[in-house]
Amino acid sequence: MKKTIIKGCVFAATFIVVLIVSSLFLNRGNTDMTAEMKLPELPLVYVNVGEQHVNMMRGFLNAMDEQYMKESVMPIESDRRLSFSVKKYGQSVESLAFEVRSVDGSRLVENTEITNYRTLGDTLTADIVLKDLIEEKTEYGLTFLVNLEDGRCVRYYMRIIQADGYGVEEKLEFVRNFNEATFSDGWPGEFGKNLEPKSDADNTTLSRVTINNTASQIGWAGLEVEQITEPVFTIREISEETASITVEYLVNYIRQGRETYASVEEVYRVRQGTDRMYLLDYERQMSEIFAEDNSAFVGDKIVLGITDPHVEMMESDGGKILAFAQAGVLYSVNVTDNRLSKLFSFYDSEGRDERTFYSGHDFKILQVDEAGNVFFMVYGYISRGRREGYTGAEIYLYNNSLNTVEELAFIPSAKSPEIFEAELERLAYINGKNELYLLMNNQINCVHLDRQTVDVIAENMSGDTYQVSDSNRMIVWQNEGKKYASSSLTLMNLNSGEQMKIEAGSGNYIMPLGFMGEDVIYGVARQSDVILDDTGTMIFPMFQVRIQDENGKVLKTYEKDGFYTTDCSINGNQINLSRVEKDGEGNYAAAPNDQIVSGAAEVVKSNKVITIPVDDFETITEIQMKSAPDSKKLKRLTPKEVLYEGSREIQLPQAEQPMESYYVYGPDGEVTILSTAGEAISLAYEISGTVTGESGAYVWRKDKINTKNQIMAIEASPVTEDKNSLAVCLDTILAYEGIMRNSEYMLTQGKTVQEVLQENLENVQVLDLSGCTLDSVLYYPDREIPVLAMLGDGNAVLIIGFNEKNVVLMNPETDKVYKMGMNDAADWFTENGCHFISYVKK
Repeated sequence: MKKTIIKGCVFAATFIVVLIVSSLFLNRGNTDMTAEMKLPELPLVYVNVGEQHVNMMRGFLNAMDEQYMKESVMPIESDRRLSFSVKKYGQSVESLAFEVRSVDGSRLVENTEITNYRTLGDTLTADIVLKDLIEEKTEYGLTFLVNLEDGRCVRYYMRIIQADGYGVEEKLEFVRNFNEATFSDGWPGEFGKNLEPKSDADNTTLSRVTINNTASQIGWAGLEVEQITEPVFTIREISEETASITVEYLVNYIRQGRETYASVEEVYRVRQGTDRMYLLDYERQMSEIFAEDNSAFVGDKIVLGITDPHVEMMESDGGKILAFAQAGVLYSVNVTDNRLSKLFSFYDSEGRDERTFYSGHDFKILQVDEAGNVFFMVYGYISRGRREGYTGAEIYLYNNSLNTVEELAFIPSAKSPEIFEAELERLAYINGKNELYLLMNNQINCVHLDRQTVDVIAENMSGDTYQVSDSNRMIVWQNEGKKYASSSLTLMNLNSGEQMKIEAGSGNYIMPLGFMGEDVIYGVARQSDVILDDTGTMIFPMFQVRIQDENGKVLKTYEKDGFYTTDCSINGNQINLSRVEKDGEGNYAAAPNDQIVSGAAEVVKSNKVITIPVDDFETITEIQMKSAPDSKKLKRLTPKEVLYEGSREIQLPQAEQPMESYYVYGPDGEVTILSTAGEAISLAYEISGTVTGESGAYVWRKDKINTKNQIMAIEASPVTEDKNSLAVCLDTILAYEGIMRNSEYMLTQGKTVQEVLQENLENVQVLDLSGCTLDSVLYYPDREIPVLAMLGDGNAVLIIGFNEKNVVLMNPETDKVYKMGMNDAADWFTENGCHFISYVKK
């Protein structure tokens, strides 16, 4: 018995020794298998306009989809000459070349090697002349190919347009002078006439100022600000008269006795007049770079400084662990361990490498647990590290106990960073089983991070057939993928992976309307009530609206006899319902709005973002914490990256039937993706943006149209016994394009107006412009394209021209081409639902 006890003790002691030694080896191995992120390697390319460098381009190591690469544009004169430079950053360049392609990338126009470049220090400069193969005032894709000595081919993308008289230097000079003047003692000086101050503008913050702020506010409101980097100018859009130009740079100033830094982006829209340059719009956004020292922690507050109060932030269940993003850097504050960890940053330690300042990426915090671990995503253009030169999403895990970050997966994309970001922001959620859900390529994808595989959960997810909760944990979609003709919904809990089917009921259709917290809101309409009205607008009158929890329990039902809900908006615990009712003739007419108040408890976070006024700095942003860390003893950590073998690259499957999307580009280059042309153009009109389709060609752009134009080839044509006004208008459009068809016959066969045009016009994209203003649709007759306007009584007219005061109409009912006053026409079309249809050449 005694020997057995001795043996057991020896065994236990041996086991403990082995465990300790193994632990030491494992820990040593873990340390050896980590490293700091690699510094940037790829060169930069920019265009030379006089002495100024513009349109700085980042390099891509894979061939991108040309139709989506729309970050910058450069007009070239009739001599087709362009000067550009390559800043090598110590890289050895073996050869240079350039390609010119059609805007959709399908047609190679030119492929030329560049041999006559000059070298000055670390910069190569070349003047190139494009071949006489491009059409005037037509955009093309220009790609510079920089072949490095190590065998890598780096691509740099830009658009060009051959057009004289675009005034590039003059527009850039105006922007540069305006920017410099805001820092001068003489501000605003001559620029005062360009400002448009309004009484309702917010003059209490420097985080965002616009053309409507006071001159003092635009001139930094007395704050002693110094511009410390050369501004980067990018021409986003340009035409003969107007241009959208962004300017990015860093500034510094003194706050609480320390030097403080901030990144700044300015957006200008300018118009070149006959006598001077006009400022159409201006916006400046400022984002302070987080201090990381004791000055950033004041009591239970984390001081973020002058920055947008919409902070990307997530906390653990108990609120003691907090992750937040600030000015391109991701942090974690662990109150329990008294730690501040800088989880991810592209900035170099010296803060001097301009390649790391690029704002073409963002963060999505996916999960924060009580142990201090953080799942997060870096997405967009990757400017540093193992994925430098690619667009995609890097999914990381920060391990609090080991103080490391490890890339779990990389999801690449050949679309532009702007479009990829807009797609990814629709849905990104990770659950406890290491399953990452993304809504990409119009599909719900489940990425299994542990085994590096992907399952497609649902397909045909157009932007108006699904809804996602704010937390991204719940998603609901129409099973048939048809907004106005679905008989059931699928409600999915992405945390558990469980799905629930919600039936409309016999003779009904169903539509998801949104979420209140995690409870889904949906409406039910009788199939017999769903109609296409005389203007061609779909009416989906829901006789019942329900709120249902994730377990299937209906929490509230809204139903009132004689009233139908057509839409809703959600504000806190209140749902605002837009309603219609039937008039005496059985038609739907507008009815007073109504509200539903939900009894669901509002989710209260332990940590919240607040804004407070501060002398000299106006309004600053802070995070008010549940409990404060000890700033005097706060440990500041910078995790190292875990090294691994293999690629961990995961390709998401492409949709079998790609769906048409419309891309709205703001003046700052930000992209919004919408599923209908009317919605896209309405947004672009509001923000002074542009719209492209899947081909990359313009569908619409906010640009000054001519003072007058009329399609003279279209003449009056009357209705007949065999053709109503709609058929006459359709036949007129087809004949204008050289096609003879009987539209009346096709309409009686059940074809829609869009189908008649799309199936008979060659190489065009038919556009439903419902909801657009008259002013915005005049873009098409200005380009010799008629616009079909559907009227409330079932008739139709063609908009074929305009001048400063009138619209020119072709009306088959009167058999006349005539003018109508612009304001009268706008009111008339508004009364008839603003239902327009037109098209663009692909």
